Amino acid sequence: MEAQKDTKASKILKLDERLGQQREKWTKKITGLAHGIKTLSGMEIVIGDILHTRQLMVEQLMYVQLKTKEQKKQVDVKWKEAWIRYYNYDYKLTDKIKSQFLEAELADDKMILSHLENQVEFYRESIKTLDNMGFAVRNRLAIKDLV
Repeated sequence: MEAQKDTKASKILKLDERLGQQREKWTKKITGLAHGIKTLSGMEIVIGDILHTRQLMVEQLMYVQLKTKEQKKQVDVKWKEAWIRYYNYDYKLTDKIKSQFLEAELADDKMILSHLENQVEFYRESIKTLDNMGFAVRNRLAIKDLV
């Protein structure tokens, strides 16, 4: 049981590191694009890069949302199985104690789910940032045309 706990903990740690690296990579890319809108020269390239990056992020968002739903389903199935097991375990257990046992048993799976949900939120906010950057480029080009 202890070896399984270590494996689960290392799996969560690896997932956290991998998701953190992805966030760092996307943050650097978006920051670079933001620096690109500071000057008017090369604005056409920047807008193309913004649209390209946005599309890649939308694809990543869909993938992580799918994984989040799969993890949620896995948590629900494990919860049901554990509930039945604890129900049959001993009638002396109160519902509150059963719930505490369930929470403890599913803690690692819920942690994975939480990491995935945080990643989904990061992608959503990043896509909003890219949308705002696209509007900023459009407005800068419109102002340039007026002058």
